[in-house]
Amino acid sequence: MIVYAVLAGLAAGCAGGARELSKEEYVSKLNAMCEDFSSREQEIGEPHTLADLVDKGPRILDAFEKAIADKVGTLKAPDEIDDRADRLVDLADQQRDVLGELVDAARDNDLAEVRQLVSKNDALNKESNSIARELGADACG
Repeated sequence: MIVYAVLAGLAAGCAGGARELSKEEYVSKLNAMCEDFSSREQEIGEPHTLADLVDKGPRILDAFEKAIADKVGTLKAPDEIDDRADRLVDLADQQRDVLGELVDAARDNDLAEVRQLVSKNDALNKESNSIARELGADACG
């Protein structure tokens, strides 16, 4: 249960890149990325223990990078949502870092650090989910 909050909202948003998209196009692409991550995450399964996190954490991080983080910067949000899209990119970067730190803490069997990182990630999740819902990207929030 400790790790559930880590996985609940890792998927955040995207911005930057090629031609400017309409808000609807941006949200559609953002939803597709989040759905991709969610599917990958379900295949891996939710870690319930530190040992599970050591085993599944790197695969979850890899799934997050392939579905979300590697695509950050490939979408150019319209001006009307650019500030929120930029914040989602920042949050995704922070969440990727926290997930990596979480895996390291689990490998070190440091339950106190895992709990702190879960709390930190939970706050990031809440903010990214709020922004995603505000934009209409329901698959992300």
